Amino acid sequence: MILSQGKDLRVPLSDLQVPLEAETDDATATLEAMERREIQRALGACHGLIGGPDGAAARLGLKRTTLDSRIKKLGIVRS
Repeated sequence: MILSQGKDLRVPLSDLQVPLEAETDDATATLEAMERREIQRALGACHGLIGGPDGAAARLGLKRTTLDSRIKKLGIVRS
């Protein structure tokens, strides 16, 4: 997901470089795996809270119901 204000997207070159530990086989570096990882990071940062202004859905720019559906689809277990 890319969020930007205005028509132009400006990203520092250092943000575009892939860290060595992130380099994986194309078969395992799927969009689904990246989506799962970002959802898990957001849930961790929000202490498992999905909805509300401080929840993972707001952090990811999603509706609460959309995030809940993706969590179920990806088989993510909240602790």
